[in-house]
Amino acid sequence: MLGNYKLFNIEDGPITAISADLYILKISGASYINIENLENPFKVIGSIYVPKYSYKKIINNLSNYNKKIFDSYRLEGTIFDISYIGPQYSKLEKYIKGKPVEILQDHDLDDKIEMITNDWNLYQLANIGKGVKMAVKISIFSNYQGLYL
Repeated sequence: MLGNYKLFNIEDGPITAISADLYILKISGASYINIENLENPFKVIGSIYVPKYSYKKIINNLSNYNKKIFDSYRLEGTIFDISYIGPQYSKLEKYIKGKPVEILQDHDLDDKIEMITNDWNLYQLANIGKGVKMAVKISIFSNYQGLYL
């Protein structure tokens, strides 16, 4: 997957910065939450938890372009690309690419990224073999109101 992009920054553990707002996240595993309630509060397909130091590097990078991002405890992004080629690739493209995700910091994670998702396809993909690399685009000029502690 990295071959598809011109690197903007060096790797920081499980995260590679591609541009000012595009990151490749090496997700090591996922937990699946099956919520039957159709009015569930999750507006994202997955919650991606990254180590605290990696999260701070993303925040610092993004805040160079938008100072409002500096105080955010949660970032919203969009799945831009997935490193998977196989028989279900078109299904993944249809149901996963372009979907919203959130990125949160976790104080207990060390050199890995974990995810909680309500999507069965994304759960299976993240738990096959060595996990999955996912490119996530975070809009620099999104409205970050309401994302502060």
